[in-house]
Amino acid sequence: MSVSPHDERERLLQPWNNNNNNDPAAEEYNGIGPQSHFLFLSWKQPVAAVKGFRSHPSTPILFCTFLLFFLISFSRHIIEVPIIRLFELAACHEYYSRFEGAINGHDRDPDGRLCNVPDVQNELSTLTGWKFGLDAIPGLLLAIYYGSVAGKYGRKPVLLLFSTGMLLSLGWIVLICWLDGRVPIRLIWLSSLFICIGGGQRVAKAMLFTIVSDAVDASHRTRYLSFLSSIPHITTLIAPPLSAIFMRISIWLPFEVAIGALTLTYLLILAMPESSKLPPLQQDETITTSSHLSPSHQPLLSPQSASSSSSSKSIPDNPLGPSTWATEILTLLSHPSLRFTLTIFFSTRIALISKAFVYQHASESFGWEMSNTTFLRVSQALGASLVTLFALPLLSHPSPSVRQSRRFDLAVLRASLLVAAIGFAVLWQARASWMLVLALFVCGLSEAIQPATQGLATSFVPRNLNARLFTTVAVVETVGKLAGGPAMSALFKIGRTVGRGSLGVNFAASSAVFGALFLLAAVVRLKR
Repeated sequence: MSVSPHDERERLLQPWNNNNNNDPAAEEYNGIGPQSHFLFLSWKQPVAAVKGFRSHPSTPILFCTFLLFFLISFSRHIIEVPIIRLFELAACHEYYSRFEGAINGHDRDPDGRLCNVPDVQNELSTLTGWKFGLDAIPGLLLAIYYGSVAGKYGRKPVLLLFSTGMLLSLGWIVLICWLDGRVPIRLIWLSSLFICIGGGQRVAKAMLFTIVSDAVDASHRTRYLSFLSSIPHITTLIAPPLSAIFMRISIWLPFEVAIGALTLTYLLILAMPESSKLPPLQQDETITTSSHLSPSHQPLLSPQSASSSSSSKSIPDNPLGPSTWATEILTLLSHPSLRFTLTIFFSTRIALISKAFVYQHASESFGWEMSNTTFLRVSQALGASLVTLFALPLLSHPSPSVRQSRRFDLAVLRASLLVAAIGFAVLWQARASWMLVLALFVCGLSEAIQPATQGLATSFVPRNLNARLFTTVAVVETVGKLAGGPAMSALFKIGRTVGRGSLGVNFAASSAVFGALFLLAAVVRLKR
């Protein structure tokens, strides 16, 4: 049975409980109460957005989720450059300890000139590349398990385990580097074992995006996913300047701040409500068990698969009988549109690994001090914040149908993939510092890829499969990270000789990946 756009809009924008007209909490969700502008600040559409909530607990859940993601992202970005510098000093000490007059202590070679030799830089590339790859293994092996835990016991226990694992992992790295050559530096790779507790960043991120999907209806989901995606870029604007200042005081100070931020996450997780216990949405267009679908429910199909009637439906609530993790994953993988979005998640994760080598590239090819390279992230974060915090939310209006929302997400995805391909191409060809900064800004403008792809994926999935969807995405991304870490590390070594830095072939490879994904997205069409 077809539904008119007007009826669909009215249904989506109704509060969850229409019978509580005299309830102060219900008035609050109609845009009357004092909290109606709390999460929206000066936005012009607070009423429609608040009506997307199902009940009073959604607002504190969203607030805690955003703040928790801020602390997690801040703790990661505050040590992003210091940890590379710490690895470089440790590798440098190991190298010079073979010769008489070896450098000792982390206060030596402050400008990094003694460490800018091929043997040290190659070892640093190996340390960082394999560290990224090994960090991906716990998420690869355990994301599905933690998705089951989240579905059975809630999202909070998984987040508590994550904080524990990250604290232990960071503590191990600090210990090995503090021992300063008394133990092999490659023992830092064992820190990845502690990430098995909680599954690491990907699992935690999956839980946070699941919480937002639990709390917000489909017509506003892309907007709030974009807000959540903007948080790492906001912390990137804040953390690098602080990190540069802290590094001048002590190389250890950023790690102390990161440990403090991770400790605060315990209090926040314990205080936040459990999103899995929220009442179901009154009506979500993504959930349909009928075999007669309106055009708004048609998925994305490539021209070759457009004739398949079996793939023209969104996933129903209980597609394969009694729900198990295996049947849920098989259902997700059987959907052609979800296979398309998972391809995007996998490939972009491989390509984005290249950004981890930008700081080393700036140091050895342009003579930047490692502490100054933190400001490179500011350029990228400005572009990313411009897109995810302002442009995408302003352009993403509640649509009268799911099909229109998908059309918008697909257009954003295509544009972002093209911008990413251009940005990494400029990064590869950068011959001056200003070109490096410009390239990173352009790369930042492509950060709408994630929320746009998430918006597409969640439009085909019912609420009870949100956790499974995002943990499946976590597995796909960790596979990409596992493959991309060593591969990009090997590509980055190409062309390095005495007195000459890397040729940046890894940046060219990233540009090629994004270009191929753009061509793939360009041939995908909404079925009419």
